[in-house]
Amino acid sequence: MILSSFFFAFNNILWKWVVADYLPLQVIVKRSMLTCLIGFSVFVVYPESFTIYTSLNEMLFVNLTCIIGAMGLVFMIYALKESTLNNFIHYSLVGSMGTASYLYFVENIIPQNFVLGILFVALGFCVFLWNQRINSIAIRFSSHRYLLLMTFCFSVSGIMQWYNLKTYNVVFLAIHQEVEVMVIAGFIMYYLKQPALPFFKWDYILLMAPVVVIAVIAGMYGLEKTNPFITSIISLTTPILTMVLAVLILKEHFKWYYVSSMALVVLGAWMLS
Repeated sequence: MILSSFFFAFNNILWKWVVADYLPLQVIVKRSMLTCLIGFSVFVVYPESFTIYTSLNEMLFVNLTCIIGAMGLVFMIYALKESTLNNFIHYSLVGSMGTASYLYFVENIIPQNFVLGILFVALGFCVFLWNQRINSIAIRFSSHRYLLLMTFCFSVSGIMQWYNLKTYNVVFLAIHQEVEVMVIAGFIMYYLKQPALPFFKWDYILLMAPVVVIAVIAGMYGLEKTNPFITSIISLTTPILTMVLAVLILKEHFKWYYVSSMALVVLGAWMLS
């Protein structure tokens, strides 16, 4: 999970760089084509990782999981196009609160200090949004909408993948996810009549593909061995690493309320763990 968090943090920085030059859907389609190519190469080398569906219901459930995850990625890229990584980070942290609540009420996996943890996460998020309200570079409502939809999709797909991992191979699900991303993003891009990027042109997308493959497969292995809440808690290192990299590499401004709101959210997540 730590390996996955590091590579996802690096991937977040690459996303922010790339979407500054290209349309979000163009980036998603080219990246997913590359990751699918890597994935199919894995199937050739390790054919035992390919899994056959055991029933129609499970086929539908796996595909629905991947569709929701793919939509989460689309919303994420549109959000990063219009906002800073700090906005992305706080919404990602709130996703851990939603996952904890699901496991508490549905699966009877009871985190410690549930009520206090939820309150601290909510308070930290409110502090962040309140200060964004008066910030001269406050993001638009549409960006908050994209971030909220991203958080919901990623949280739901994470829980659904946890169920899928009880039956299916990690690599199979990871590659399946990337195929769904390519199909959905490609369809939307075709519908919007956006041109595709040259496949062999050198850009940061070529670097993103292996980074994403490592991050996704490592994260799937971690999810298989634990549960969605533990995974989301460990994944808190991703937004923290992303924030550090954003300040160091992207030169994003670091304001006092970033620190205070982040501290409250992380404290709440620590209580829930």
